[in-house]
Amino acid sequence: MEVRVRYNGKVVATIIRPLRELDGRPAVTYKKQLWLLVKDSIEIGPLVTIGPAKAEPVRTGATPRGLNADGVRQSTVVGATPPKPAPSEDRVAAEELLTWSGDPIAEPWEARLIVDAGPGTGKTHAACARVASMVNDGVPATKICLVSFTRTAVVEMRHRIERALKDPADAAGVKVITLDALAWRTNSGFSQQSNLTGSYEDNIAAAHRLIVDDSDVADDVARIEHLIVDEAQDIVGARAELLLALIDALEPESGVTVFADRAQAIYGFLEAGIESPSANFIDALTARGFRQVSMTQVHRTSDPQLITIFTSLRRELLVGARPDMANYVRAEVARLAHGDAGDVRDLDVAQLPANSLVLLRNRFDVLLASSRAGLSPHRLRLSGMPVCVRAWVGQMFWDYMPRRISRDEFEKRWSDRDIQAPHNCEQAWSRCSEVAGESASIIDLHLLRKTLSRSTPPMPFCTAEFGTAGPILGTIHANKGRESDIVRLFVQDPIGPDESGEELRVLFVGATRAREQLLVGKMRSYGGSNLNGRAWRRAGTRLQVEVGRPLDIEPSGLVGRRYFKGQEGALAAQQAWFSTPMRQGLVLRAEESLGWKFSLSDGDQRLAGMSERFRAEMMDLASLINKRINWFGHGRSIGLRTMVVGPDSPQADQLLEPWRSSGFLFCPLLSALSVTKPRSL
Repeated sequence: MEVRVRYNGKVVATIIRPLRELDGRPAVTYKKQLWLLVKDSIEIGPLVTIGPAKAEPVRTGATPRGLNADGVRQSTVVGATPPKPAPSEDRVAAEELLTWSGDPIAEPWEARLIVDAGPGTGKTHAACARVASMVNDGVPATKICLVSFTRTAVVEMRHRIERALKDPADAAGVKVITLDALAWRTNSGFSQQSNLTGSYEDNIAAAHRLIVDDSDVADDVARIEHLIVDEAQDIVGARAELLLALIDALEPESGVTVFADRAQAIYGFLEAGIESPSANFIDALTARGFRQVSMTQVHRTSDPQLITIFTSLRRELLVGARPDMANYVRAEVARLAHGDAGDVRDLDVAQLPANSLVLLRNRFDVLLASSRAGLSPHRLRLSGMPVCVRAWVGQMFWDYMPRRISRDEFEKRWSDRDIQAPHNCEQAWSRCSEVAGESASIIDLHLLRKTLSRSTPPMPFCTAEFGTAGPILGTIHANKGRESDIVRLFVQDPIGPDESGEELRVLFVGATRAREQLLVGKMRSYGGSNLNGRAWRRAGTRLQVEVGRPLDIEPSGLVGRRYFKGQEGALAAQQAWFSTPMRQGLVLRAEESLGWKFSLSDGDQRLAGMSERFRAEMMDLASLINKRINWFGHGRSIGLRTMVVGPDSPQADQLLEPWRSSGFLFCPLLSALSVTKPRSL
């Protein structure tokens, strides 16, 4: 909840905190202490009238922003520039962390900076240290906004900020968010026309209009005292315009820190007259008076071969002076690698260490390599994959029908069911209480369902990848900003014409994911085609089609009345998934009794039904190739996740009990290039 912090009755900060208890009364933490909550506020100072005598100092030992050392609010003269206080020891220490061997990033918080930072130079560390130092120095956490590129990066940054703060609970107040989520929040908070059916581009455009045209939105944006933007080189087009509008709406004294690396600009939405995908946004910031500083020391690795790729090869890419840059970059990456990864067709996933990262260029190529791996444990890191709420959530609650659960009952179920999770019972309770705690000893499961059924549930409940164990297979684009001890990078031979240089930057990004060892192999890219984000291709007389997109399977297909005659059949299917989550040889068949929707079975037992959306996309694909599609073989599941149905969702009415009341069910991690019968084509 949002809590106002008052000193002598005046609001000096606004924080976000979970509800706690103190002597049986509601309370929240602030500066590592519990404070009683009165309505929506806590009082941290004595309620006395400020007169000739000094007011007593703040009890926590910290001076809220806007108060002097005696706890008295300082007067402000409009137009005057207040003197800067001497930096505290904490700030000096943080600035030393930010300096990175002399790079000029230790700047005042009101500075507006473009930080040029190559791979491995510590952009994430610097951004988080900058936020932590501001909060520790008195900037209200709720007035800092950090925009990152992915949800995974958002979670990592929040954790780092939390560890660096004097009071870790302050981390909840910092807005750490993706740009798309920021746009949606702006629309949903200020527009009556906002809806979940619009595309990301529609949401971005709508948020831009609101910031420019709506004074209430502009006033809300103006509350931000410091904005940090990560991976700015990949912010282009409408997203760049949105961020520029956001920056223009800030107060002149608000600070902005933008991290960018042109050598890693791999989202090539080139526009006429623009030199590179990042030129529009970065050049616009320069025109607004932003000052450029740089971070140069590589921290990701100490290996001299990798450091040469991170630094010297990066300079060559940025200068672009060599006449045959494509061959040069490919040759340098191969020369500086630690070995040959061979041909991707010979890749044996079962023999790879769990800390390995396998990178390929295209989605279809990753899915093909995954298919060859069969049931060898591995994880996928691709865009557009279903969010994976961990299976322990379903194991705990699938048959629990009351609305509330006590801590005692929670602990008993955890013990009785022998829950397997990456954290213990106490940590699991803490996660649930954080988002759905009604009190210190009660969790509201309706609120938990509402939270976990969102399209973007809290990451502490989710796996970072699609899958739970083994090496990671993914595209270079989806692994932007990630790193691994061992990287196997498979390069298409030849790359082909690349007038924009984007393919070379993609290769550079892939090579700089390694911390210890880089192995470079070759591959023939099958590329494949794309239909609404779904990969597919012709393979002789057959068709290979990606199965496992986010909406391919819905709750009704797992425990719904239409697919199962009664509770017994649905329960048998759920138990089958739980007992054997990794399966191959699954069959998808269009059935007349299901309105020509596809059933999913192991040949003997129906395990699920595919969604209406899946059926419609198969009809679109059939129309595209002018052939009938009614059967797929080689279906596969590589694990298990929890699917959650919100308490107010209309989907709940289609489910059998107990899932209709509980809202928690098991769902397989479907991932396959399923193959049609020859006669289907």
